[in-house]
Amino acid sequence: MSIPIVIAKNPTGGDIYLSRLGVTVPAGNQETLCGVVDAPASFYEVCSDDSLIAQVTAGNIVINDGTSDLATNEALAYLDASGNMNGPVTGAAANKLLRLLDTSGRYTEVTDQALWPSGAADPVGAPGDGDLYYNTALDMLMAYDAGRGKWLSTEGDTFQVGQNGNVPVGTYYKGVAGKTLSATLGYVAPFNGTVISMSFSMTTAVNTDFEAMASGVQIEALNTGGAATGYSTSLDGDFSQGDVLAVMNDATGAQTRDAQCWVRMKWRA
Repeated sequence: MSIPIVIAKNPTGGDIYLSRLGVTVPAGNQETLCGVVDAPASFYEVCSDDSLIAQVTAGNIVINDGTSDLATNEALAYLDASGNMNGPVTGAAANKLLRLLDTSGRYTEVTDQALWPSGAADPVGAPGDGDLYYNTALDMLMAYDAGRGKWLSTEGDTFQVGQNGNVPVGTYYKGVAGKTLSATLGYVAPFNGTVISMSFSMTTAVNTDFEAMASGVQIEALNTGGAATGYSTSLDGDFSQGDVLAVMNDATGAQTRDAQCWVRMKWRA
């Protein structure tokens, strides 16, 4: 997430000291409080600084977000413990610099991404692309993928298959220890998940599919297009916890030689 720039501008005739930040804003001048490398504070510290908030409330300090000065309601709006917008004036405009306070008294940065309540299941609602929540059953941070229309973990895993020499059509590739995989021998999925990308390389360029299999059922395929190397990042093949994952050479394709294939996955609730 990006860190907002917060600039404190002092239009008064006297220096103003922000005690919690340990920063003096000179008379008729300004200080950058956060959002740049040499700033004296983090966004969290700025949002929770009562001395700054008091000066903004009094009209002595003007907050600038790096592009324009903010109205008082924009600089002071916050969410209370019930998740309701609060402050001098509330409304859609109050979204540039928010003072967020949850039930534990912690302050949280806000960006265009929404942070949904944590839980053991995906939130019910209409999430936007990149929205986040913490899944307590998986112990993972989840992000909404609007392109695939589902919540996926921000972390993932990759497994690799391949074989030295020829792999005939309709044949599984080998995994670790040089064992040929099958519907019952392969990468056992520890969670529900989705294949999101695959890539390959081989010594001979042929037209065939690398088929991602889940317990013997094809869930995705990457066509080589007659090339010796390739990849796709737009795959969307779901599998279930406990499925045995493997890769097969398409039965209607062509024999491959010295092929390597990588399968990238993310997890689902």
